[in-house]
Amino acid sequence: MNFSWLGLLIFAMIAVVVSAGGCPAPFKHEKNHCVTDRTIRGECPHGSTYKINVNKCVYGA
Repeated sequence: MNFSWLGLLIFAMIAVVVSAGGCPAPFKHEKNHCVTDRTIRGECPHGSTYKINVNKCVYGA
């Protein structure tokens, strides 16, 4: 039997876990969130929202 599909599946799962570990470019990992400071204009980067309780832009929130 050809089990190359199993190897490919395991490799894909490992790749997903490794790639999900970091934050996108302008964000830093802080207290289990990807955060960045607000810009001078007061807008958050694309894909993030401002959270008052941490006083920063939180990615994916």
